[in-house]
Amino acid sequence: MPVAPVSPIEICFAINDQYVKHVITTAYSILHSNPNNIFRFHIVCDDLSCESRSSFSHLSFRFKGRCFFEYYTVDKSLFSNIKLTIDYISIHTYYRLTLADIFPKLDKVLYLDADILVQGDLLELWETKLEDNYAAGVSDLYIDIIGYKKEIGFGENDLYINGGVILFNLSAIRQDNMQEKLLLAAHELSDKVKFQDQDIINIVFKNRIKAVPDKFNFAVENMVKHKDAIDKAHILHYNGAKKPWHKKKNHLGYKQYHEAQKRAHKKLRAALLIDEFFGAANTAFGGYGFLARRYIAKYIPCADIEIDVLLGKGKRRFFAQKFSADGITLYRLPKRSFAAKYWLKRKNYDIYLSIELTDDYVLKHENNPDKKLILWIQDPRPKYEWDEIDTVKLFPESNYYRQAIYDLVHDWYEKGRVSFISQGYFLNPKALDLYNLPSDTTIKYLPNPVEIDEYFDVENYPKKNNIIFLGRIESVKRGWLFCEIAKKMPQYNFYMIGQTFRQKNENSTIINKYKDIPNLYFTGHLDGEEKTKHLKNAKILVNTSIHEALPISFLEALSYGTLIVSNRNPENLTEKFGVWVGDVLGDGFDKIDLYVNGIEKLMKNDKNRVKLAKEAIDYVKRIHNIPRFVGDLRNVVFEEAYK
Repeated sequence: MPVAPVSPIEICFAINDQYVKHVITTAYSILHSNPNNIFRFHIVCDDLSCESRSSFSHLSFRFKGRCFFEYYTVDKSLFSNIKLTIDYISIHTYYRLTLADIFPKLDKVLYLDADILVQGDLLELWETKLEDNYAAGVSDLYIDIIGYKKEIGFGENDLYINGGVILFNLSAIRQDNMQEKLLLAAHELSDKVKFQDQDIINIVFKNRIKAVPDKFNFAVENMVKHKDAIDKAHILHYNGAKKPWHKKKNHLGYKQYHEAQKRAHKKLRAALLIDEFFGAANTAFGGYGFLARRYIAKYIPCADIEIDVLLGKGKRRFFAQKFSADGITLYRLPKRSFAAKYWLKRKNYDIYLSIELTDDYVLKHENNPDKKLILWIQDPRPKYEWDEIDTVKLFPESNYYRQAIYDLVHDWYEKGRVSFISQGYFLNPKALDLYNLPSDTTIKYLPNPVEIDEYFDVENYPKKNNIIFLGRIESVKRGWLFCEIAKKMPQYNFYMIGQTFRQKNENSTIINKYKDIPNLYFTGHLDGEEKTKHLKNAKILVNTSIHEALPISFLEALSYGTLIVSNRNPENLTEKFGVWVGDVLGDGFDKIDLYVNGIEKLMKNDKNRVKLAKEAIDYVKRIHNIPRFVGDLRNVVFEEAYK
């Protein structure tokens, strides 16, 4: 019995994005069938989508410590003049001719096609003594059946291997400069051979290939001839145009492949705990809900992650209320405790994710002590934050400080059930205070995502003398200050974008007093192209909130070169890309001139404004881009679910 190697078995796939789902099945079957071995999978391709990389990440976390993925991009132009003779095989199969150059530090690598299922130990094949051979593989039964060898100058007894499983001796190939000969033959012979690079490998390596038992590449022809040996083969190879994923149940080896495929593509089920979903299910249009609906629910679900949104307690006693928005399912749980517990037990989510935690109803009814929570720190509000908010006297903000929730988070943390991510380093000390956490608590940085218009050119776009307010019109936002600023600056157009949700009567009573200001426009809630148009046209976003974390509105504005004037300076962004007017507590009427002066400073120096605008756009592109957000958050979900 071979002894498992300390170093990993090196496996290579040469694919395009469309074949990733099949490689996942193959890689899963390898890991499932080889529990005592470690594997490094080398993915050779043109380029891989974020979705594909997520699928590989999912597999690596499921088999943590037992597999690693590395990616390599090949220059397609090397093969631009090569003629393809088999319509269901892409040019990517030719990439394996360059493996000795792609992997300069590897002595050998096991190449596998993506239409393969591994159901036995690969160590015996990996430990094959290659000696001075360039490769090792299994004799191709189909080539023997059709009598093809003589067409390429092979004798009847000459070894011709199937290209789906090849153990390459990379050190020997490099030593004898065989890669150059492979590429030369590929260009010279591609229109003269039938089986593409498989022919090239056999012709160039003739008499320097070692035969291995057919159990290591049990192709369709072998399955037909030896049906009783299908379950004993270490590698099943579904060569030919008809594949088992075409759902043809009469395909030999279909059952084996279908079972592996089902296990390989098992989705991770996450529940997003949030009390608002940006208007859906009659919820508020707030920052948490915007992030939940427009980014997490939109971008994180994929072939490997499924997300439900849980909005807390519903109105029905024994049954959950079900809603739908943007293809995502939302639930409000049953009111009766036993029904809520039973419902969660049946759902059996793999992981919980919450943006802060404003409601503890779901977690209080989760009885499984193994379930974990990823808590995204977005706007932690310890009591001293509420003390500042309470200095507003015009009418008070609804206080939702809930010590019971913060104690629950602390309790789950003590039990190893909570991990933290954060949108801003400046928020971390507040979170430590709010949840009574140790100073050395691990908090991973995960920037907020922003949809970026790559074609927007701030230098040439004709921005207008517009100034915008973007957010809910509520006490904490102090929208009346924006209106007062507009009154003092009639030379500019002011647009208040947003609407009231909570305490509507109080807000409306105050804001209605400003409806007659001629340069002040109330748009109500805007979304999509209408909101984007205002972000593009405006030169400045004014934020008058007495309290903010790191608002999405800041990042959206900066992504269009719209600078910020505010009394809040999250992550120092306001002073970097605008004017920070300093702290403004209370109702703020005595500080209007601070905002006015800040606006004038930016508006009267257009050269500096454009310079800052370009820097702002570059910052958002680098730090808060969606691909980074998607990859990072998916990896956090995978890591915590399989920890």
